[in-house]
Amino acid sequence: MLRPIDEMEDLRRICPGAREMSEGGVEYIFLPELKHPCAPGTLDALLCPQQHSSGGYPTRLFLSVNLGKWPNWSTHTILSRNWHTWSWNSVPADQRLAQILAQHMMAFR
Repeated sequence: MLRPIDEMEDLRRICPGAREMSEGGVEYIFLPELKHPCAPGTLDALLCPQQHSSGGYPTRLFLSVNLGKWPNWSTHTILSRNWHTWSWNSVPADQRLAQILAQHMMAFR
C-alpha cells in the first residue's frame, strides 16, 4: 500500500531516509537513523501503520535496540532483521504517518 506523497514527505522531515517496505502483505516504513529521546545518537526504527500480528495492536513501532526502561518488551524478526517493541497500545491507524510516529514516541516522555 503506497502512502500519499505528502505523508511520506512529512516523515522525511523527521527522518530523511524514510522509505516504504512490505513483508507478507504488511506495510512498514523504515526509518533509518531516527533521533530518539532515550537513545544516544540515533537508531533505526520500523513503523507499522496497520495492525500487526504481534498482539493485535492497531499500529506498532519497532526499534533496532531494546531500550529496556519500559515493561513488556518483545523481539520480532521482520525483513530479515531483529526488531524490538514494547507494550504501547491504542495508537490508531487512521492518522497521518507522522502523527502515528509521534504518538508512539510519547511512550518515552
